Amino acid sequence: MIHIDFSSRPCDQKRDKLYGIWLPVLILFLITVLNISVFLVYRFRNSDIHTKISSMEKEISALEDKTSAAGALLGREKYKVFIQKYNFLNHITHKKILSWSSLLKSLGDALPPSVKITVISPAVKQNHLSLSISGEALTKEDELLFVDQLQKNKVFEDAFIDFEAIDAATHNLKFSLSVRYRGMP
Repeated sequence: MIHIDFSSRPCDQKRDKLYGIWLPVLILFLITVLNISVFLVYRFRNSDIHTKISSMEKEISALEDKTSAAGALLGREKYKVFIQKYNFLNHITHKKILSWSSLLKSLGDALPPSVKITVISPAVKQNHLSLSISGEALTKEDELLFVDQLQKNKVFEDAFIDFEAIDAATHNLKFSLSVRYRGMP
């Protein structure tokens, strides 16, 4: 006796098997092949860039080793100065936080007309950029106005006067101050 099943159940099982198992597997396979091919094309087209990056990383590592060896030959005080300068340059080159044009613009915005800056010395102290600024002012009020305008500027903080003295020849107030520079607002 032959028994024929005319219900939709066998067709539903085949369709469920196709849509439930094989179609997701096929889509996953196609996505994987596409990802691999895009990665290979990218690596092939940019292989010279990756080679340069690898060689630069090796050079940087070699230079850091040489720097450590050179620092070990210095005396204790010279080594401290060397490490400070090295950390400052390393901090600026890796983090790119010091833009001289924006620094000078911000200083110019805070500078009263009767105050003149003679020296700006940046240094990295405790993971922030500190500026030592030397200058001349006509009066004490002009100097304090400069400090006040530095404090009001969003890129500077913690401005304080380190040194001040009257110049005997010009009768101007020479000063030195320190301020923390935060970079672009």
